[in-house]
Amino acid sequence: MGSRVLVPVDNQECSEAALLSVMSRVWEPDTSFLLCKVVEDFRAILGEAQVEHESALSAEQEEYRYNAGLWLKQTTRAFAEVLPRVEACLEFGPVVEKLSDVAYSWGADYIVLGSQDLGLSTRCALGSVASSLLRQAPCTVEAVRSSRLKHLLHAQGNVSTHEIGQIISAPPRKIIIATDLSSGADAAAEWVAEMNWSPDAEFLVATVNTPSHKDSHSHLLSMGAAYTREKYHLLQVESLLKNHAGRIVEAFGLKRVEADIITDESPANGILTLANDWQADLVVTGSRGANRNPDFRAGNTAVGILDRVHCSAIAVQMDAKKQVKFHWSQSEAAKK
Repeated sequence: MGSRVLVPVDNQECSEAALLSVMSRVWEPDTSFLLCKVVEDFRAILGEAQVEHESALSAEQEEYRYNAGLWLKQTTRAFAEVLPRVEACLEFGPVVEKLSDVAYSWGADYIVLGSQDLGLSTRCALGSVASSLLRQAPCTVEAVRSSRLKHLLHAQGNVSTHEIGQIISAPPRKIIIATDLSSGADAAAEWVAEMNWSPDAEFLVATVNTPSHKDSHSHLLSMGAAYTREKYHLLQVESLLKNHAGRIVEAFGLKRVEADIITDESPANGILTLANDWQADLVVTGSRGANRNPDFRAGNTAVGILDRVHCSAIAVQMDAKKQVKFHWSQSEAAKK
């Protein structure tokens, strides 16, 4: 059975970027796609304020849902010209809940959605739900994001499909693999190693070391022992990081791979700073919890990275039933 890729869509630039990114890749044979548009209930958003205008709101809701259906059919037809194995669904209700329901019922192996990277307060609707969806998704989640697209939107106010395609179809060349050095984090490194990346791609395997907090009232004579323990800990971290980077080196060669230990109070903040400083195109991290049990959902680090990093991010679900493979390639659709 081929892989199943769920693509949540709306009519924002960030969603168009995700669609064009998906269309510009080469997927495994028999991969099928589902474009899902979720229409939120206006009344749920407005609460008690909607009671006074119930009939007008209902009419407006129905008109919006009808137009959304027409837009989805048109979008699906355009998508099918490049990737024919596609279907579409129009859902009604809370976005994250409905997308999660669809992901489970349809059996999604991979989810790709767009995020406009305009700051947490101004992200497009789908971008703002990426991290929430990760918390209960049954599979790997990718947020498509581009700083170049962000700058163009700021400068021009809007961007054409051609401009979006030219930006978003370019394969990532600077890739960070963020690891917490656990055995579970091997899934992300293994996924990266098995992918077919651009020949000039560079890889940076990074982990964040949270600094030890010494008691301010510790006796001076005890500081030597504390320093020795910290130095020993860093040596252990370096050894583990080399092991995690080894699989990437094995796949792509020593010249294309670096490893780095970042010191920061917050693992997510450390990776975000590194991604900005290194001007990364993509951050790949591991995630856990391919189920809907709240006790086993994605950790705060993966969620923080997916939600806040200024480039594309992929959270590889380490206990997913299937890992999807693809590679980036300029498609005719992206060039138009």
